[in-house]
Amino acid sequence: MNKFSLLILGFLSLVVINAQEAAVTAPPAKEETQSTTSHKRLRELTLLELDKKNQRAREAGEIAAKFKSISAIDNHELRITEYLRLQKRMARLQDAIQKANERQADIAEQLRAAVLDTKLSLQESERLQECRQYIDEFARAQRLMSMQLKKLNGNIQAAILKLPPPPNFTTRSGLKMVLVGTAPNAFYVSETCIPSDLFDSVRTAKALQREPVVAGHYMGDNATASYQQAVAFCKWMSAYEFNTYQIPELKQLKLLPTFNVLPVKAVWSITAWSPDDINYNRAVERFGVKFQTVWDPKHLLSELDFIGELPNATYKNLGFIVTTSIRTGIRQRLETLMKRVNDEAQDQDTQKTE
Repeated sequence: MNKFSLLILGFLSLVVINAQEAAVTAPPAKEETQSTTSHKRLRELTLLELDKKNQRAREAGEIAAKFKSISAIDNHELRITEYLRLQKRMARLQDAIQKANERQADIAEQLRAAVLDTKLSLQESERLQECRQYIDEFARAQRLMSMQLKKLNGNIQAAILKLPPPPNFTTRSGLKMVLVGTAPNAFYVSETCIPSDLFDSVRTAKALQREPVVAGHYMGDNATASYQQAVAFCKWMSAYEFNTYQIPELKQLKLLPTFNVLPVKAVWSITAWSPDDINYNRAVERFGVKFQTVWDPKHLLSELDFIGELPNATYKNLGFIVTTSIRTGIRQRLETLMKRVNDEAQDQDTQKTE
């Protein structure tokens, strides 16, 4: 083999060796590129969180300003409606903070692992450390924001609880209830005696163990009922309305004429009949039978305004009315406003999805 051939073979061997070395050293270069890209992505995520944190801070400031302005609204229902809307905004902001905490915890874990890389340049290390400081600051700011929102929500809830009772409201079963008296001793009473249609529907349903048919409006006359039947009706109504309803006490009945509430029939009272009569008291002790007080404002049963009757007595002109506490009216009013606000929020969400 001549010298020229040997020279060619040597050159080819050198090319093969260099190619093998290049193939061996290529992966570290690729790994370095991936590491640089990962660090850049972490910085971008941190800056994105910074922008979102500033947006939440602006929203929190707007909520605080809105809370101060609402107190100047004179209309009770409008003021409470605005408070309820503000609570919706606060709930969305709290949800955004919670999600941000979860995202930032993941970024913090990635940053912790990244700064342990021994191949980082000084500049890259400083940038990653800066990102870690940002994440720590976000967490502190978000904890403070959550505490402020919680305190503000307490103030809003206290303001909502000051909602005054409405002058009247209509029950699920269709009875109109009117406010009588002044707080804290005010209460609601049915504007008229319990109508026959509703009373009969409830009695039939109870006998058949099914839900009564509630019309919501009643054109018939007023029901005739014994005290025992009236009490049974109140138990059903309390369960149906999710509030307590009962036969009025004697002291409540005495207030009704002042507020122009005069039933067309004599009505039962939950107060036991207790006349200053020694013969009556002896009869009660002897026979163990107590009378219930009946209010007869139109003197349909007697010349007296208040008389005593046996609990199982029934007369054509003897019916009953029902009462409930002032809290029932406030709760009903608040539920109506809450439904309005919830419907608004649902409509807004539907428009966003469309």
